[in-house]
Amino acid sequence: MLLASLSFGVSAAQPISVPIVWPFAAGSNQANYARAIVEQANLDQKKYQFYFDNKPGAGGTIASQHVLNYNGLALLHSSSSFWVRPVYYPNESFKNTDFTPVAIECVGQPYVIVSVKYKNIEELRQQKRVTIGVTMGSLTESLARALQNALPNTEVALIGYNNTLQPTQEMLAGVLDLNVDLPTSIIQWVEAGKVNVIGASGTEYHKPFVTFHGQGIKGFDNLVSNYQIVAPAKTDPATVKELHKILNTAIQRSDKVRQLYANDFCTVQNVDLKTSKNIFDNWLKNWPIWLKKTAGSE
Repeated sequence: MLLASLSFGVSAAQPISVPIVWPFAAGSNQANYARAIVEQANLDQKKYQFYFDNKPGAGGTIASQHVLNYNGLALLHSSSSFWVRPVYYPNESFKNTDFTPVAIECVGQPYVIVSVKYKNIEELRQQKRVTIGVTMGSLTESLARALQNALPNTEVALIGYNNTLQPTQEMLAGVLDLNVDLPTSIIQWVEAGKVNVIGASGTEYHKPFVTFHGQGIKGFDNLVSNYQIVAPAKTDPATVKELHKILNTAIQRSDKVRQLYANDFCTVQNVDLKTSKNIFDNWLKNWPIWLKKTAGSE
């Protein structure tokens, strides 16, 4: 049994308290990834007592700096926005190289540009100016930049928020023309016919989210979210190895975790620590290239 393999020398000593910090909205489906992992990991072993923590703001910088400066062991659970902020705002951000991977959670989650007012990209091309809700320094900003590239004759005005929840409500109320959101957050409105899908990132179609790729619109293929748990790079390698075993096992064991990923069309991963590091290094190399070439940051 997997549980039996988690032999970490349980003793009468107090467990080590470890926050897993999420940088965006505490009420989002993606925040619940971390909560479900925490729940399973604490059931599986008693050496560490994990708990969910939330430090929103500055496109993930506040959470990242909190983890780096924490007096003790702390982990960061984040989306691909982890790679975006340092590219767009290098002087006001953390460095990705200050972290090391603990677990690769899931990959390939699309982001969706939606609108109540407009039905499709052709209608947007006829407008002089449109507004779109984003979290500055996050992957939502990347999609808005890519949309601007796809609409060279339309001004795309980025309106900043701390999360995707508030701009969705303002789009529904007609305050915003467009918003960038996640599948789980918006699907009820799409299926009810109240919100139109302009396009989704990535190359894989997930009904009812038609992709930009499928419409022949370039620049959105790589702008999908991959989720990872990372630790400060200074963390003892033996501890990182131990945490990887605990957290990766929790991801594989928990039906709740896997269902949360599935709801967002995010493909669960099950890779060892060496492979996790290879994936992390590949993202470290390629995300700046993808962002500069496909989202207009050059």
